[in-house]
Amino acid sequence: MRNELQLEWYKFSKQRLPFYGFAALLLLMIYSGLTSRDGRALMLSSFGAIQWIPIILIAIGSSCLDMEYRYHTVIMLRYKSSNLFKSYLAKLVIVYLYGVVLVFLALLLTLLLKGIFVGKQLSWLVLLGGRGSILQIAVLNLLATMIYLLFIVTMAFMLILIVKINAAVIGISLAIGFFGAGFSEALIKTFSSAANLLRWNPLNMILITQQLTNSQYTQISHLTNGEIVTGVVGYTLLFLLIGYQLFKERSV
Repeated sequence: MRNELQLEWYKFSKQRLPFYGFAALLLLMIYSGLTSRDGRALMLSSFGAIQWIPIILIAIGSSCLDMEYRYHTVIMLRYKSSNLFKSYLAKLVIVYLYGVVLVFLALLLTLLLKGIFVGKQLSWLVLLGGRGSILQIAVLNLLATMIYLLFIVTMAFMLILIVKINAAVIGISLAIGFFGAGFSEALIKTFSSAANLLRWNPLNMILITQQLTNSQYTQISHLTNGEIVTGVVGYTLLFLLIGYQLFKERSV
């Protein structure tokens, strides 16, 4: 597995995609700061990073796999790899670790952008004010985002193998990021008689990024914290298995 990880890291580090992801996160967080006057909401969401990071990672993940087919490098991988599953898993791990780096970068940028956009709305004393402080909640939201990224990365790989058009996958990711949770809530309300089943739909898992620090979201997701974490892990494994099967069977 170490050889597969080294190979995938080498290929990933030689691309411009990681830089584009960093730049996109910075610009989107600045955009959030420019378009919102609610300092508390900006800090809790890390200037929208809990929403932007999953979208960026879908674009990065799907692009990485798409380029393997576009430049036909997957042919060498397919026929020279001793274990195709390890190669596929290594790709997922590298993209996920990149997502983790984005999370830590978002935390750093949040602290820097606070002085520019939040200013005197919230003092550092208020932000750091003991247990349950705004900064503590923001950090926990970012940690929840790290859990959610497992779901996102496996879904991105699965989608590009199904759709085979990177632009379409990015469009789907934007729709999921902006409308997924709202659509899930409307679905559960409309078919309330089947709420116990519908609450496990994959779009509902988006709420993990905020629910773990705000119990009010359980009324929207209809899942406990333990259940929503279980759902995210379960869908991660499902998408991993489906994605690998598609990867193994897709013609090159």
